[in-house]
Amino acid sequence: MPPQLTLTDSSPTPLANQVAGHDGVMSDASGSLVIKPALPREIAFYQTLNSASKEDPIRRFKPFVPRFYGTLRLEGQLSSTGDVERLHNQGKEEVPESIVVENLSHAFTHPNIMDVKLGTVLYGPDASDEKRARMDKQARETTTHETGVRLTGCQTWHAPSSLYISTPKSFGKTISVSQLPSGMVRFFPLPTDTIGSLVIPPSPPPTATTATSTTSSAGVIAPASDLPIIPESTSLGVPPTPVSANGGLVRSTTTASNPVLPNDGSYRSHAISPTLLVKVLDIVLSEIDQLIGVLTDLEIRFVGGSVLIVYEGDPTRLASAIERYESRRAIKALKAANPESPALDQKRSAFSDDGSNDDDESDSGLSGSDSDSDEEDDDDDDEDDDIDGTKEDERNARRCPPVRVKMIDFAHTWLAQGEGPDQGVLKGLETLKRLIQGRKKEVEAAMI
Repeated sequence: MPPQLTLTDSSPTPLANQVAGHDGVMSDASGSLVIKPALPREIAFYQTLNSASKEDPIRRFKPFVPRFYGTLRLEGQLSSTGDVERLHNQGKEEVPESIVVENLSHAFTHPNIMDVKLGTVLYGPDASDEKRARMDKQARETTTHETGVRLTGCQTWHAPSSLYISTPKSFGKTISVSQLPSGMVRFFPLPTDTIGSLVIPPSPPPTATTATSTTSSAGVIAPASDLPIIPESTSLGVPPTPVSANGGLVRSTTTASNPVLPNDGSYRSHAISPTLLVKVLDIVLSEIDQLIGVLTDLEIRFVGGSVLIVYEGDPTRLASAIERYESRRAIKALKAANPESPALDQKRSAFSDDGSNDDDESDSGLSGSDSDSDEEDDDDDDEDDDIDGTKEDERNARRCPPVRVKMIDFAHTWLAQGEGPDQGVLKGLETLKRLIQGRKKEVEAAMI
């Protein structure tokens, strides 16, 4: 059942946990929905995907896209007296329409989020010669042209300090191809890794005034000159001071009270064990493989599209979410081998109130089906207005998936029948797969 969208005089609000993209993305009061201004082409893409029949090949792509609930257009606003005032001096066609989609990070307690721009071409067929030249130059000056990926931003939860490690857009724009593995280290850190702040004042505490260190792909501290350090005055869309779990700014953190944050502003003692991290990487790799399989058969162009990877940053909830995920996989495998077994239906009911299984969401993308259904299984709990804090926390823990992998940003996406698949996007996914495989080998080596 789609969530009910309620907008009050205090909502929508700016989207929390946004690591990349343009300004103006909002959320509803509950935080479960994203309200994003959209071009007609993006709206048409979501509507086409949503209305596709099961026989349409594009339907297989649906599990890898955020759930789409419709569109909104702002035509008025509440006055101080509570009356609705229509917008003046602005025609309806000038008011931007917004798409309403699920917030991919909402089900997580402390979401680790990475946005990776895919493709080797940054302009559409209707771009001017000047824009083509400018975008081609940008692609060649970054990792886009050679690899089909650019790291556009990420945040990683640092449990010991209760802060997020921010990796801004400028990081991905200034690193070389050989430095791409350092982005995987920042997003998938081992407990023993040292991750330097890329913002001055650093996040965490604003004590360092010079460049800090970070880890290379092998987990060894690299010289500060190897990676970009972002001065406070640079506008990057990320706070120059550390961000706490509730989104508030942390004004100061002393090393005396927090020994995991030394004076160099680096993050150490990460909470997710190598054993859990390998399982996360395996799930991500499985999702990417399935996504590649789907896109290989589709004739679509994705200019400016991204893949968003989200995984739980709280180690206890991550372990529970992975256990649920693995149980679902085991039951699916058994059910595929024994489709008529009533015992398996009973096992399924332990995860789903009605024992149902949405074929659209289960054909591909386990994190788009099993993990997503964690949220759906507890919909009835939403009707309990008297739920206390403990029960709400327990419900949220049950809903938390281990990983989500989705494609986003379809403002410049179109069907390209007869032209084959988007080779630039497929190249990017293959690059991302190799990067994650490389990180997995490093994590496995740490387990020996």
